[in-house]
Amino acid sequence: MAWITEFQRWLSESESLNNAQEVASHFSGTEWTPRAIAAMCGNMRHESSINPDMYEYGYDWSDDRGYGLVQWTPRSKYWDWAVANSLLPRSGASQLARIDYEVTNNIQWISTTSYPMTFQEFRTNSGSWSVDHLTEAFTWNYERPNAQAGQDSMQARKAFANMCFVTLDFGGTISPTYPNITNRMIIRRHNTNMRRRTR
Repeated sequence: MAWITEFQRWLSESESLNNAQEVASHFSGTEWTPRAIAAMCGNMRHESSINPDMYEYGYDWSDDRGYGLVQWTPRSKYWDWAVANSLLPRSGASQLARIDYEVTNNIQWISTTSYPMTFQEFRTNSGSWSVDHLTEAFTWNYERPNAQAGQDSMQARKAFANMCFVTLDFGGTISPTYPNITNRMIIRRHNTNMRRRTR
Protein backbone atom coordinates (compact mmCIF):
# COMPACT_ATOMS: atom_id res chain seq x y z
CA MET A 1 0.00 0.00 0.00
CA ALA A 2 1.23 3.50 -0.78
CA TRP A 3 0.00 7.07 -0.50
CA ILE A 4 -2.45 8.19 -3.18
CA THR A 5 -1.62 11.79 -3.97
CA GLU A 6 -2.25 14.22 -6.81
CA PHE A 7 -2.10 17.99 -6.76
CA GLN A 8 -5.42 19.58 -5.81
CA ARG A 9 -7.56 16.50 -6.54
CA TRP A 10 -10.29 15.55 -4.07
CA LEU A 11 -9.89 11.85 -3.37
CA SER A 12 -12.73 9.35 -3.32
CA GLU A 13 -13.78 7.79 -0.02
CA SER A 14 -11.90 4.56 -0.76
CA GLU A 15 -8.78 6.51 -1.72
CA SER A 16 -9.06 8.51 1.50
CA LEU A 17 -9.31 5.25 3.45
CA ASN A 18 -6.18 4.01 1.72
CA ASN A 19 -4.34 7.11 2.92
CA ALA A 20 -5.92 6.85 6.37
CA GLN A 21 -4.32 3.40 6.57
CA GLU A 22 -1.00 5.05 5.73
CA VAL A 23 -1.55 7.40 8.68
CA ALA A 24 -2.40 4.49 10.99
CA SER A 25 0.60 2.46 9.84
CA HIS A 26 2.93 5.45 10.23
CA PHE A 27 1.94 5.91 13.87
CA SER A 28 1.79 2.20 14.73
CA GLY A 29 3.81 1.40 17.85
CA THR A 30 3.95 5.04 18.99
CA GLU A 31 2.04 7.00 21.61
CA TRP A 32 -0.75 7.62 19.11
CA THR A 33 -3.86 5.64 20.03
CA PRO A 34 -6.38 4.22 17.52
CA ARG A 35 -9.14 6.59 18.61
CA ALA A 36 -6.89 9.64 18.27
CA ILE A 37 -5.68 8.52 14.84
CA ALA A 38 -9.24 7.89 13.68
CA ALA A 39 -10.41 11.28 14.98
CA MET A 40 -7.57 13.05 13.21
CA CYS A 41 -8.31 11.17 9.97
CA GLY A 42 -11.97 12.20 10.20
CA ASN A 43 -10.82 15.80 10.21
CA MET A 44 -8.24 15.24 7.47
CA ARG A 45 -10.94 13.76 5.26
CA HIS A 46 -12.94 16.97 5.50
CA GLU A 47 -9.94 19.29 5.17
CA SER A 48 -8.01 17.65 2.34
CA SER A 49 -9.61 14.25 1.54
CA ILE A 50 -6.37 12.97 3.19
CA ASN A 51 -4.48 14.04 0.07
CA PRO A 52 -1.03 15.31 1.08
CA ASP A 53 -0.82 17.42 -2.09
CA MET A 54 -4.13 19.23 -1.61
CA TYR A 55 -3.92 23.01 -2.00
CA GLU A 56 -6.87 25.22 -1.13
CA TYR A 57 -9.23 25.64 -4.07
CA GLY A 58 -9.62 29.04 -5.69
CA TYR A 59 -6.19 30.42 -4.88
CA ASP A 60 -2.86 30.75 -6.66
CA TRP A 61 0.18 29.07 -5.14
CA SER A 62 1.62 32.51 -4.43
CA ASP A 63 -1.39 33.32 -2.24
CA ASP A 64 0.11 30.96 0.37
CA ARG A 65 -3.21 29.41 1.39
CA GLY A 66 -4.10 26.08 3.02
CA TYR A 67 -2.00 23.06 2.11
CA GLY A 68 -1.60 19.41 2.97
CA LEU A 69 -3.37 16.83 5.09
CA VAL A 70 -4.59 19.33 7.67
CA GLN A 71 -4.51 22.41 5.40
CA TRP A 72 -1.78 24.35 7.15
CA THR A 73 -2.49 28.04 6.62
CA PRO A 74 -0.42 29.73 5.46
CA ARG A 75 1.11 26.95 3.38
CA SER A 76 4.59 28.31 4.13
CA LYS A 77 4.20 27.50 7.84
CA TYR A 78 4.52 23.83 6.99
CA TRP A 79 6.39 24.02 3.66
CA ASP A 80 9.30 26.12 4.95
CA TRP A 81 9.67 23.86 7.99
CA ALA A 82 9.82 20.75 5.79
CA VAL A 83 12.43 22.25 3.48
CA ALA A 84 14.51 23.45 6.44
CA ASN A 85 14.48 19.90 7.82
CA SER A 86 15.41 18.29 4.47
CA LEU A 87 11.98 16.67 4.14
CA LEU A 88 9.95 16.36 0.95
CA PRO A 89 7.06 18.81 1.52
CA ARG A 90 4.56 16.93 -0.65
CA SER A 91 5.16 13.67 1.22
CA GLY A 92 2.48 12.36 3.56
CA ALA A 93 5.17 11.01 5.89
CA SER A 94 6.79 14.45 6.09
CA GLN A 95 3.45 15.98 7.02
CA LEU A 96 2.88 13.40 9.76
CA ALA A 97 6.36 14.20 11.07
CA ARG A 98 5.29 17.84 11.25
CA ILE A 99 2.24 16.89 13.32
CA ASP A 100 4.43 15.00 15.79
CA TYR A 101 6.73 18.04 15.89
CA GLU A 102 3.72 20.19 16.77
CA VAL A 103 2.76 17.84 19.60
CA THR A 104 6.30 17.80 21.00
CA ASN A 105 6.67 21.58 20.80
CA ASN A 106 3.12 22.39 21.90
CA ILE A 107 2.28 24.45 18.83
CA GLN A 108 -0.77 24.75 16.54
CA TRP A 109 -3.05 23.14 19.14
CA ILE A 110 -4.93 25.60 21.39
CA SER A 111 -6.97 24.07 24.21
CA THR A 112 -10.51 25.39 24.59
CA THR A 113 -12.88 25.47 27.55
CA SER A 114 -15.07 22.85 25.86
CA TYR A 115 -12.08 20.60 25.14
CA PRO A 116 -9.46 21.39 27.81
CA MET A 117 -6.87 18.85 26.73
CA THR A 118 -3.34 19.28 25.45
CA PHE A 119 -2.21 17.91 22.09
CA GLN A 120 -0.21 15.28 23.96
CA GLU A 121 -3.31 14.24 25.91
CA PHE A 122 -5.20 14.01 22.62
CA ARG A 123 -2.49 11.84 21.09
CA THR A 124 -2.45 9.39 24.01
CA ASN A 125 -6.19 9.70 24.67
CA SER A 126 -5.36 10.09 28.35
CA GLY A 127 -9.02 10.66 29.19
CA SER A 128 -10.26 7.55 27.38
CA TRP A 129 -12.50 9.80 25.29
CA SER A 130 -14.73 8.53 22.50
CA VAL A 131 -13.89 8.90 18.81
CA ASP A 132 -16.66 11.50 18.51
CA HIS A 133 -15.29 13.59 21.39
CA LEU A 134 -11.75 13.43 20.02
CA THR A 135 -12.99 14.38 16.55
CA GLU A 136 -14.67 17.45 18.00
CA ALA A 137 -11.55 18.31 20.01
CA PHE A 138 -9.32 18.16 16.93
CA THR A 139 -11.75 20.33 14.98
CA TRP A 140 -11.97 23.10 17.57
CA ASN A 141 -8.51 22.94 19.13
CA TYR A 142 -6.44 22.29 16.01
CA GLU A 143 -8.30 23.13 12.80
CA ARG A 144 -10.32 25.97 14.34
CA PRO A 145 -12.81 26.68 11.51
CA ASN A 146 -15.42 29.37 11.94
CA ALA A 147 -18.27 28.20 14.15
CA GLN A 148 -20.84 27.64 11.41
CA ALA A 149 -18.45 25.78 9.11
CA GLY A 150 -17.33 23.56 11.96
CA GLN A 151 -20.87 22.75 13.04
CA ASP A 152 -22.02 22.09 9.47
CA SER A 153 -19.15 19.67 8.81
CA MET A 154 -19.07 17.89 12.18
CA GLN A 155 -21.38 15.02 11.27
CA ALA A 156 -19.24 14.15 8.22
CA ARG A 157 -16.01 14.43 10.21
CA LYS A 158 -17.35 12.06 12.86
CA ALA A 159 -18.77 9.61 10.33
CA PHE A 160 -15.43 9.17 8.58
CA ALA A 161 -13.57 9.04 11.90
CA ASN A 162 -15.77 6.20 13.10
CA MET A 163 -15.41 4.43 9.77
CA CYS A 164 -11.65 4.61 10.20
CA PHE A 165 -11.88 3.29 13.76
CA VAL A 166 -13.72 0.13 12.71
CA THR A 167 -11.96 -0.37 9.37
CA LEU A 168 -8.25 0.43 9.72
CA ASP A 169 -5.54 -1.89 10.93
CA PHE A 170 -3.78 -0.07 13.77
CA GLY A 171 -1.15 -2.77 14.15
CA GLY A 172 0.59 -1.74 10.94
CA THR A 173 0.80 -5.29 9.62
CA ILE A 174 -2.08 -5.59 7.15
CA SER A 175 -2.74 -3.77 3.89
CA PRO A 176 -6.52 -4.03 3.58
CA THR A 177 -8.60 -3.37 0.51
CA TYR A 178 -12.00 -1.73 0.62
CA PRO A 179 -14.32 -3.39 -1.91
CA ASN A 180 -17.44 -2.81 0.19
CA ILE A 181 -17.03 -0.47 3.14
CA THR A 182 -20.57 -0.91 4.45
CA ASN A 183 -20.27 -4.68 4.62
CA ARG A 184 -16.83 -4.50 6.21
CA MET A 185 -18.15 -2.18 8.90
CA ILE A 186 -21.06 -4.49 9.69
CA ILE A 187 -18.79 -7.53 9.91
CA ARG A 188 -16.24 -5.85 12.13
CA ARG A 189 -18.81 -4.43 14.49
CA HIS A 190 -19.72 -8.02 15.33
CA ASN A 191 -16.15 -9.27 15.50
CA THR A 192 -15.13 -9.91 19.12
CA ASN A 193 -11.47 -10.13 18.14
CA MET A 194 -11.10 -6.47 17.21
CA ARG A 195 -7.60 -5.19 16.64
CA ARG A 196 -6.08 -2.99 19.37
CA ARG A 197 -8.58 -0.20 19.78
CA THR A 198 -8.49 0.29 23.54
CA ARG A 199 -8.10 4.01 23.09
